[in-house]
Amino acid sequence: MKDVRIALYPNRDRDPGFGVTRRLISTILKFGSAAVIEPAIVPDLIEEGLVRDSYASCDLMICLGGDGTFLSAAHHESSRNLAKTGVNLGSVGFLQEIDPDRMDEAVARLVEGDYEIEDRSLLESSCFDTGGHKVLNDEALNDVVIARGSRAKSIVTALEVDGVRVQDIPGDGVIVSTPTGSTAYSLSAGGPIVHPTADVILVTPICPHTTQNRSYVIGAGARIVLRLISNQDGAFLTVDGRGGYELTTGSRVNIKTSERKVKYIRLWGDSFFKTLPAKIQQRGLSR
Repeated sequence: MKDVRIALYPNRDRDPGFGVTRRLISTILKFGSAAVIEPAIVPDLIEEGLVRDSYASCDLMICLGGDGTFLSAAHHESSRNLAKTGVNLGSVGFLQEIDPDRMDEAVARLVEGDYEIEDRSLLESSCFDTGGHKVLNDEALNDVVIARGSRAKSIVTALEVDGVRVQDIPGDGVIVSTPTGSTAYSLSAGGPIVHPTADVILVTPICPHTTQNRSYVIGAGARIVLRLISNQDGAFLTVDGRGGYELTTGSRVNIKTSERKVKYIRLWGDSFFKTLPAKIQQRGLSR
């Protein structure tokens, strides 16, 4: 057995009492490896054999929760470069491919290196105010979203691709997503499903007030600009659901594919289309 340092990223809301997390720690120790959680993460979790150390000292990471937990781990500073997989404790888990009853088999594969690494693209987004000053810079594994505020009737967002103004989109906003994010908010807005390793960027209007309501599938090398050109009562920018930065008329968001990739662990081979129908059905029932 190999001594592998496995970082754990728990979610107390998805795992009350940390029962699954404790079982996973025990399984990792059984295979002669180390289970590591940073001191600031769930400090009230005390378990024999658990190592409290920086995630930067680890070889890979297991997230415990739903897809939101995986996204949080992907943005966590000390674990950004770790290859990741997850135990699905959420309702669907497009990113969390380990069922709790298969944790022993999963850990055995992780310890032996019996898995594949899949590079997932990120979007780099930069937000500028009306004076041209950069006010936000962030990365998204799922999506970058401009959306109207709760009181706003509608907003108009101009879409530019590689310097060409493509369309002014009236409605509730616009989603720019990665292939990974094609099964998230973009799907709810009527966007297409694409394989997570596809070399594309998706642009999907949210409840557009126009007959042209289709998504755009754009090459990953494109430079995308969203400009807020009409904004009556408020609009906001979110990146993977985080932030909520308030925009004003004239604000713009520049979006491109990031040079950084998220290393995603495939334990059971490329099962995306095999598991997709069940996950789509489960996603609908969970709402």
